[in-house]
Amino acid sequence: MAKVTRKTFLTTVDGTPKKRLFLSIISDYDLQTGLCELVDNAIDHWLSNGKQAGFRVEITLDADRQFIQVRDNAGGVAEEDAELLIAPGASGNPLDHGSIGIFGVGGKRAGVALGELVEIRTRRGDGTSIQIDLTREWVENPDWTLDIFQIPDIDPGTTTVDITKVRQRFDNDDADMLLDRLGEIYSWFINAGCEIYLNKTLVKPISIDAWAYPPDFSPKHVAFRIEPSPGKFLDVDITGGLITDRVPEGENYGVYFECNNRLVVKELKVREVGYYVPSEAGVPHPDASLARVVVRFTGPAELMPWNSSKSGITYSHPAFMTVRGRIIDFISYFSQVSRRTKHQRDEIIAQTSGTMEELDPAQASSGRKKILPRPPSTKLPSRFEQVMEDNSKIIRDQPWTLGLVEAMGLVDVIGDQRRFKTRNRAALMLLDSNFEIALKEFIVHRKDLFPAHKYTNSFLANLMTSRTNVIKDVASKVTLPQTLLTKVSHYYDLRNNLTHQRATVEVSDSDVEDYRKVIQRVLRTLFRLKFPTD
Repeated sequence: MAKVTRKTFLTTVDGTPKKRLFLSIISDYDLQTGLCELVDNAIDHWLSNGKQAGFRVEITLDADRQFIQVRDNAGGVAEEDAELLIAPGASGNPLDHGSIGIFGVGGKRAGVALGELVEIRTRRGDGTSIQIDLTREWVENPDWTLDIFQIPDIDPGTTTVDITKVRQRFDNDDADMLLDRLGEIYSWFINAGCEIYLNKTLVKPISIDAWAYPPDFSPKHVAFRIEPSPGKFLDVDITGGLITDRVPEGENYGVYFECNNRLVVKELKVREVGYYVPSEAGVPHPDASLARVVVRFTGPAELMPWNSSKSGITYSHPAFMTVRGRIIDFISYFSQVSRRTKHQRDEIIAQTSGTMEELDPAQASSGRKKILPRPPSTKLPSRFEQVMEDNSKIIRDQPWTLGLVEAMGLVDVIGDQRRFKTRNRAALMLLDSNFEIALKEFIVHRKDLFPAHKYTNSFLANLMTSRTNVIKDVASKVTLPQTLLTKVSHYYDLRNNLTHQRATVEVSDSDVEDYRKVIQRVLRTLFRLKFPTD
């Protein structure tokens, strides 16, 4: 039996939160997260008022004046409810409301995080227009009381937040970047009738549901309910598939999370969702860049697995942990499919319509590790195997081209050796050597163009000492576009710099890829060799 400890009353303490609450979270917000918090508040107000037609959020980012303004016509705040604008935890949204700004401090602290002076003007319907100022002096003062001012009437039902003395400077490029980000984050709300303007430009929705429908690998969808807290539920919607909006330089694949229709995080590629585990999604790689999984949570905001600034997912949260296995199941499956169909990429991206496969909700919400089968083998040849097959007749008729084709295959092999950080150097040297060998083989074996009595062994040996003369001789017989030769010269200089200069020259993936395409064009021109388009 547990021992009972006697308690004796001593005193009471004040549990009012300190103003440091505001200052301690400034680092949690950047321009995007701060602005989105203010937009979230406006949207919540609009939702709670029944999604009335004509709702607008207008954002102004004045880089010259370093001035931020967020204005909405969601209904405004009445004088008697003014505490909602400043009191920590105060919120007009019921706990079971599917809101996106439930934290009760989000909009307040976001404003303070963005600037040292926050001026809030609001008018509930046709009521009194009021203003509240959040200043640096108020934040530093332990007293929570704040003056409310009556001001000349502003438009009925509007709220305007002006932020000056910004903490993080911004420029016009930041505004341009935000235009697309807002379109992604609030796509559902824009489609539902919410208008968002940034510097008077209408934000257009950007859908993340850009699914491809190859016959054997259609996108898959499942919806089920979870109970992350006893007696409290969230609806979960998971869609996975190959995508049609692949952006190679943007790496826009991976796992996306939406909470109550608001995009929280995109392009997630971390161990917690299955990446960097060989038996799951594996290491992020362009071969798997057609794989996307979208996870949507709908329900009480207090149950959502987002972090407090809604810029990421809390991996230890019960809601995430409940569905983690299913997410890994989906992203692992479609990452494998993307790798196995990498040679059909153009064909897959072109298939923009079809039927999505619906999966069993009971299986999805069960404890089964996988509900998706191992992708069937496509039995597609590698790029090198495909090139060898396509050029088999040419290689039989002109056996000296075998080395040229195999050298291109070796470039691919080198590129796959990700554990070698300097693999691109070797690939560049191999490509450049293959170019020189190709010119030599062309001269030696096209006796109709380069007669043997003139191009004797001694003459050829002397000619090959001057790359410029070799190119000149070949270019006099076949058309090699100047743009092509300019690129060859550029990469030849890069190779020479790597070999002879004191400083180490970096060779990027894009350098190797570009030069590979250049050499392929040369081999097509000289020997009619065939190479697949990427």
